[in-house]
Amino acid sequence: MEHAAEHGNCVIVVRGSQQFLRNRVDTLRVFLYAPREDKVRRLLARGKSEKEAEELVDAVDRERADFIQKYFNVEWPARAIYHSMMNTTIGEEAVVRMILDLRETYQARATA
Repeated sequence: MEHAAEHGNCVIVVRGSQQFLRNRVDTLRVFLYAPREDKVRRLLARGKSEKEAEELVDAVDRERADFIQKYFNVEWPARAIYHSMMNTTIGEEAVVRMILDLRETYQARATA
């Protein structure tokens, strides 16, 4: 992960990557989230039962929080470490545009 970050532009989606890269000034950290009901709805669309979807959403969120707490001793999500937090219910295209705009702004400030 650190090797990839050192060799130019890349997108890193790894649990805990925000912690590993938190001190890098050349790293833009974005947290994407969705309300529980939207996550459940996505799983229902993929064929899960409502009970399965609800249990899976809760389990994944709990596992993420436990992992970050166990290995980094911080609360998940550690809001202060991110440059932005985006609710994905606005749609994938909008999220991508916002991240690209944020990256452009972040890079411009870094070179100023």
